[in-house]
Amino acid sequence: MNDIRSIERNINELRTLQTVARAYTEIAAVRMRKTRNSVLLNREFVMALDDVFADVRASYAQEVIKLALKRRGEGGITFLAHNGKTVAVLLSANTGLYGDIIEKTFRMFLKEVRANPEGIEVALVGRLGLALFQSAMPGHPYTFFEVPDTNITPTNLGQLIGHIVQYEEIRVYYPTFQSAIKQLPSKYTISAETPLSELQEKGGRKTKYLFEPGLKDILAFFEREIFASLMDQTVREAQLAKYAARIMTLDRSGENIKTSLKELNLDKLRVTHRLKNKKLLESISSVNLW
Repeated sequence: MNDIRSIERNINELRTLQTVARAYTEIAAVRMRKTRNSVLLNREFVMALDDVFADVRASYAQEVIKLALKRRGEGGITFLAHNGKTVAVLLSANTGLYGDIIEKTFRMFLKEVRANPEGIEVALVGRLGLALFQSAMPGHPYTFFEVPDTNITPTNLGQLIGHIVQYEEIRVYYPTFQSAIKQLPSKYTISAETPLSELQEKGGRKTKYLFEPGLKDILAFFEREIFASLMDQTVREAQLAKYAARIMTLDRSGENIKTSLKELNLDKLRVTHRLKNKKLLESISSVNLW
């Protein structure tokens, strides 16, 4: 009887887990669809904003180059203050059930940080990434940012963007959505510099603009907005990949639960038959004794 009770208890626990897994899968699917629509809309916005910025730069290429030469002498153009350093940013997660995509992304991030530990500063987003980094490189300095896994707002990203915007080069490591069944770790580099050669190549554009209060102020505004938009888009791309990874993980868990339930039901059937056979034999034995 104890075997039967134990098996039935395990069956009930697995059925509860199965219900929870189904609920989480449905929630993740809804969030993935919602995030996917948001990512596509934001992608179009960022591309349009970048096109306008390219038109502005190309329309007044020579004026921009003169301003750049006054500021830096040669090489590139930027109108925001930067510290000349490089930062590596890891976008991870706060909770589990994302499969192995977070660890794969972390390994890509860790490889580059270890290759140049003195020349790259570290910024971490998500408690899972924090735990992995503290385990892999204990004592190494880092800056940690608490950003929720869901319902991300501009306020949530404000501190992160405010911190990394000061760097000359930002390398962001994050999971990307390839398809519903495939997610890959990726690296995206945001550089403060716009090569002057690029401006000269696009200098033939015909669009004319009037700048108020001035070209320098307009370009600084565009640079800030594009940087913030790129970071926001990257975070949402990572969010989309994590939702897809969670769906796959929960789907595999659901299949494993089904397999375990079948095995437990067979065990229950075997034990039930064994008990019935035992009772039958006992009954026959008692009849023979009489």
